[in-house]
Amino acid sequence: MKLVTLIRLEFFKQKKGWVWLFLLVIPAGTTLAMFLDFSIRYDYLLKTTRPGYSSWDLLLLENHRVLGWGMFLPMFIGIIFALLYQVEDSQNNWKQMLSLPVRHEGVYVSKFLTGLLLSAILILLNMLGLVLVGYVMDFPETVEWSSYLTYAGKQLLMVLAIAAIHNWFSSFFKNMIIPIVIGFAGVILSSIVIFQFPEGAKFFPYAFVFMVDGLVNQEFKELLTSSVILLLVSIIAGMWQFKRKDVL
Repeated sequence: MKLVTLIRLEFFKQKKGWVWLFLLVIPAGTTLAMFLDFSIRYDYLLKTTRPGYSSWDLLLLENHRVLGWGMFLPMFIGIIFALLYQVEDSQNNWKQMLSLPVRHEGVYVSKFLTGLLLSAILILLNMLGLVLVGYVMDFPETVEWSSYLTYAGKQLLMVLAIAAIHNWFSSFFKNMIIPIVIGFAGVILSSIVIFQFPEGAKFFPYAFVFMVDGLVNQEFKELLTSSVILLLVSIIAGMWQFKRKDVL
C-alpha cells in the first residue's frame, strides 16, 4: 500500500475525531487574544517598541513571546499526535491496521507525516489569524507577507524534532494522557532552560520554536541542525520500537 494512500486513510479516520476541533479552537483562541491585546495596548506598544519595528512586527512578537505561542506550540504538537494514535487505541484498530498489506514502517511514517501536516495547518491558521487581527486593527503599513510566511516556515522546521519525538511517544504509550503530560513538562522545562541556560536551549527540542521568533534568528542554523539530528534519531528509534509493537 502506497504511503500517500496511508496518509489519506489517516485523514479519513480523523473525520469524526477531535483533532479538527483542536486545530480550529487553538488558532481561534490566539486570534481573539491578540485582538484583545492590541485593542487595549496598541498605542502603548507603538510608543515603547524598538525603533524600526512596524505594527506587523509588534503583532508577531506579541504572539510569539507575550502570548506564548512559541513556548506552547511543542505541547500542541504533542496533543495532535496523541489524538492521532488515540483513534487506533480507543477502537482497538491496531490488529486490523497492521494486518493490511503494508510494512510496519509505512504505517509509522504515515502517522508521522499526517501529524506533521496537521501541525503545518495549525501553524498556518495561527499566522492567518494574526494577519486578520492586523486587518481588523487597520494597521497603517501593508501586510508583511514575506516575514509572516518565513515565520511560519521556520516554525515548521523547528517542530520537526518534537513531531518525531511525540510520534514515538504516542506510538509507545497506550494512554494518550502520558505523552501530553510529557509535552507539558517539556514546555515547563523549556522556560527554565531558555532563561537560565540559554546555551543548552540549542539542544533542548521543546525550546527550539521559542528561539525563532521571525525577527531575531541568529542561531537558526544551529537550531535547525539540532532539530534534524533529533528528528532522525527519534524516527529510527521509534520505528525500531513500533516494529515490535504488540497488537494482540
